Amino acid sequence: MARLPRPPKSSTTTTTTTTTTTLPPPLIRHILNLDATVSLYIHTLTKPLIPRPLLRLLELIADFRFFFPVTLSLFLATSPYSSLRSHLLLPLLLCSILDLLFIALIKSIVRRSRPPYAKHDEYNAVVSVDNFSFPSGHSSRVCFIASIFYLSGTFIVDTVADLNHPRVTLLIHRWVRGDEVLAVTVLIGVVWCWALSTLISRVVLGRHYVLDVFVGGCLGYLEALLTLYIIKLQLL
Repeated sequence: MARLPRPPKSSTTTTTTTTTTTLPPPLIRHILNLDATVSLYIHTLTKPLIPRPLLRLLELIADFRFFFPVTLSLFLATSPYSSLRSHLLLPLLLCSILDLLFIALIKSIVRRSRPPYAKHDEYNAVVSVDNFSFPSGHSSRVCFIASIFYLSGTFIVDTVADLNHPRVTLLIHRWVRGDEVLAVTVLIGVVWCWALSTLISRVVLGRHYVLDVFVGGCLGYLEALLTLYIIKLQLL
């Protein structure tokens, strides 16, 4: 009598799924935690002292949607033979585009969230990547503006010396006694004061952490050097 085939043994396979979250190294975590703590302290300490409309005004002036159209309009309105156009306005325009690309690239890679203790609904991002915090685009923008003003100071002095506009001449003689170098030095100082005020305002508003602002400012200075170097090569 033939044996009936035995049924196959049921095998139970247990699959264990392990979800691993990649964490930054301990040193990086320590730096980020310290950065968040210091940023929150500065935000809490200075928020009642500085009027919010002033902080918002600094934010709007340094916004790309305001700065780029204004600079482009000045560029188009300036004579093509003016050194102010080729050594100041053109670098500002080119550096604006370069800065936009660099900031968007770094933000899309790092993807650090903005500080959770501030309201961000009043700040409308142009693109989704702008919702990330690192690095600060406003900080890089104001720093490359101030750096270009500083590095192009000699050409600005030459332009001011060649101006024959009566109001400009009267202003220079009234406030700086006809000294064009001093006039441009004062102008550059004012631009740097505006830039530093904007850097501080980003932390006070709670838009960014201190590290975001610091790296953004350093990036802006390097962008200014790169832009002026490229333009110098084109003029040779």
